[in-house]
Parts: sequence; structure tokens; C-alpha cells
Amino acid sequence: MKTKNNHKFKKKYGQNFLDDKELLEKIESVISLDKDTSSVLEIGPGRGFLTGMLIDNSKSVTSYEIDDDLIPYLTNKFSSYTNFNLCHEDFMKAKISGDHLKVIANIPYYITSPILQKLIENRDKIDEIYLMVQKEVAQRICSNDDVSILTHSVNFFCESEYLFTVNKEYFTPKPKVDSAFIKLSVRKSDKYEDKIDSKKYFNFLKLAFSNKRKTLVNNLKGYFDKDLLETKINKNIRAEQLSIDDFITLIKELHYD
Repeated sequence: MKTKNNHKFKKKYGQNFLDDKELLEKIESVISLDKDTSSVLEIGPGRGFLTGMLIDNSKSVTSYEIDDDLIPYLTNKFSSYTNFNLCHEDFMKAKISGDHLKVIANIPYYITSPILQKLIENRDKIDEIYLMVQKEVAQRICSNDDVSILTHSVNFFCESEYLFTVNKEYFTPKPKVDSAFIKLSVRKSDKYEDKIDSKKYFNFLKLAFSNKRKTLVNNLKGYFDKDLLETKINKNIRAEQLSIDDFITLIKELHYD
């Protein structure tokens, strides 16, 4: 399938482009940008739907694009802008530089988790992350109800906010499901890291969520004394019912190393 600009979409890159003026204005209204101070990192500009708006409202924009066929188009389209830097590179292999970055991306569904992990690992350089992701993933990240290991992984380091739903009709080619635009604000204080070692926390989470059909006690009983577990945990409770603070307390009570 090709766009009106004769671009052949590549399934291996999970390309679904946006091209709607009202949606662009809606995105612009929720992103906090400052022409004098904002340094933006854009992942996957595509044909520059968001890029032009970002350039006009930021001090600098660095965009990572992996598709060879899009580089000449993007280079030509934004050649007159001195505050734009196009990197012909796979973002997952790139070294992130800068500080107080605002990351903005319409990312392929299949690579959402690896990109999130990379951004969180580089959180010392980042202030805010704005992502267009599959609606179901957005709900899992931002929800207080449908909690998963992904929910805890992101919210341990960031404050998450579900901004709005984006109908699949806005994309070309049209995906099978709707998307959502979310905001992640990187915590500048070690809200949870002051309480517990993050590696220990996430290792415990992997055990707790190892089988979503099982209760928390059943997921943990192979690693802890059953009598101890039953004195600390309601036998009917499941991992998705616990908050980050609940897990931190439980880890300490179980003396998990």
C-alpha cells in the first residue's frame, strides 16, 4: 500500500502514519513546549506529521528515522530549519544525549515495551514522554484497575496520564485497533527508589505476576515459606490488586533478597 506521496509502507517497521489537522492541533494543545527552552527527541517522524509542529514550538528537535526511503523526503522538507537534526538510525541502537528532554513518538505496537524500557533506563536525561500507543497498552500503563507488571514498571519511575483516545481511522494504513496518546512525567525525586532497590523490586514483581490466573500466594509459594506467606497475604488476593507501596511493604515483610 502507498500514500499519496508514493511511500510504500513497510510492515517490518510497523508504519501507520497520521495525517489529520484537527488531531495535530489536539496533540499540540496537550504538549508543553517552549520555543526558547524545549529540547525534543522524536522517535519515528514518518513523513513529518508532528515534526513541523515540534520544530516551530521548540528550541531544538532531534528525530530518529530508520526507514531509508523517508530520509530524502524529511531532509528536503525541513532543510531550512536550523533547529532540526535528523538521525538516520535505529533508535533502539542510538545513544541518547542531552538533558531535560521531551520525548515524543508515534511508536509501532510491536516495539512499545523495548522503547519504554530504553527511555526509562535513560530517565536521567528526560523530563516528559509523550507516546501514541495501542489503546489497550495505554490503559494498562495508566489504569488503577487493570494493573499489570507493565503498569508497575512504568509508574515506579514516572507519573502516567491518559490524555485521549485516537480512532484507528486517523491512521494510514488503518490498524485493527484504536490508539491513545499518553504522557509520562519522569519523577525527579526518588519516590520509590528511596524505599527499595529497584532491581529487587522488579525481580519480585516477575514472581508475583508469573501466572495471572493464580493467586499471589500460589505464585510465590515456591520461593517462600507457605505459612509466612499466609500470615502476610490474603489467600484470595491477586498481584494486580496490589499497589506499588503494597508490594514494597510485602517485599520487606517477606525479607526478600
